[in-house]
Amino acid sequence: MTKVFIFGCGYLGLRLVDALIKQGYSVGALTKNQSIIERLREKALCDVIHARLESDDWHRKIASDYTHVINCVSSAGNGLGGYRSSYYEGQASIIRWARSQSIERLIYTSSTSVYSRDDGTWVDEGAIDSASTLTETGAVLREAESIIERNHREFEAYYILRLSGIYGPERHYLLNQLRLGEAIQGSADNYMNMIHVADIVGVILRLIQSEKPFASGIYNLSDDQPTEKNKVAQWLSQQAGLAEPVFAGNIPTDRQRVRRTRSKNRRIANDKLKEILNYNFLYPSYREGYSEILKTAHD
Repeated sequence: MTKVFIFGCGYLGLRLVDALIKQGYSVGALTKNQSIIERLREKALCDVIHARLESDDWHRKIASDYTHVINCVSSAGNGLGGYRSSYYEGQASIIRWARSQSIERLIYTSSTSVYSRDDGTWVDEGAIDSASTLTETGAVLREAESIIERNHREFEAYYILRLSGIYGPERHYLLNQLRLGEAIQGSADNYMNMIHVADIVGVILRLIQSEKPFASGIYNLSDDQPTEKNKVAQWLSQQAGLAEPVFAGNIPTDRQRVRRTRSKNRRIANDKLKEILNYNFLYPSYREGYSEILKTAHD
């Protein structure tokens, strides 16, 4: 019987829990967030564990019969140290635990932040040229991916999903900025690469439900239509009846200052995922995704 455990359960993880339970799977979850724990305890889960992923303390609390593992942890904050703690050290803890288990498939949600390209061109899974071109946070993400690749024999199959900017219900930063009349950070003509949370769930379900595993490896998970930020903002403001967007240029957000990153200009290619998984996006562009969000007036 397929039994799924979700590490780093948060915005994405909660939606995975609901989708997996609806499909009849037995599910467990781990999170460090107390408010998420309370929401998880309202659901029919096998295990609900309150712990920090990078600690091995949770190893003795988890049941031993899970067949599929999803690591969708996000940054713990606290700058680069928090990034490393959540992504690399958390993944290393999962690997140590998995050595005593019989895990069939591991799914890890990484990020397109690993790519350093900044010239507006298309970026596929092979676009990381060398470690010297990575940002500090990109290097941490790549380390977390590499520890899976080095330990691939612990799993029947593994999937590293490099996610672009996640949006969906209760998560739409650009729309929030427009509603507040704030200046939009970043260059107006930089491409935005986005993925709706429902499509992340859809792809992960496909990886779990397939009788025969798809090819292990790295897959970009981003929608079909990277679009310049000014075009997205103008469309959103028109659809929502808001004032014309104003751009502040390449002024970093508070989050980017902490992470020592900035928005980059590139277009994320999803050809590999679509070809191998034969996946059709529910929200192939920002228009479909934001149109649904805008229908909910108080979202």
